[in-house]
Amino acid sequence: MTDSDIATVGEWLDKEYIRKWYGKKENWLVEIRNRNGKYHFIRHFIVFLDDRKIGFCQYFDCSFVKDLFPDIADRHHAFGIDFLIGEEDCLNKGFGTMIIRKLEEKIAEAGGKEIWADPAADNFISHKVLLNNGFIKISDEEYRKILNQTVTTQ
Repeated sequence: MTDSDIATVGEWLDKEYIRKWYGKKENWLVEIRNRNGKYHFIRHFIVFLDDRKIGFCQYFDCSFVKDLFPDIADRHHAFGIDFLIGEEDCLNKGFGTMIIRKLEEKIAEAGGKEIWADPAADNFISHKVLLNNGFIKISDEEYRKILNQTVTTQ
């Protein structure tokens, strides 16, 4: 994410199919603009398809937002994610699944052990993408995935 990407994210957040899930555009842009200050714990990314910008995603250490995740105590243990596809012609093509897989890799590299996602209750497309990526539904607006589980047999 660079400063020159902020305008693009703002355009995507203005699109009706995104705005209904993401709420106030300015709240998101404030976080992005302050990514090296107050919101240093959020890692923002632009998603590319070849050389074309098609989406946005981020991950964050849940321990920095205890009001949203009061049960998370350990820093660098649980991470939250957000993602969107900003270009309509890229919807329903599997890019959401790829974004989540990349976020999982980044979180695992950071030492994360679980991932939390909180899509709106009626954002059925995001629910499907999360479930297809191995997340477990905790409630209508809460999904979780445990990372780095090793199964052994004897």
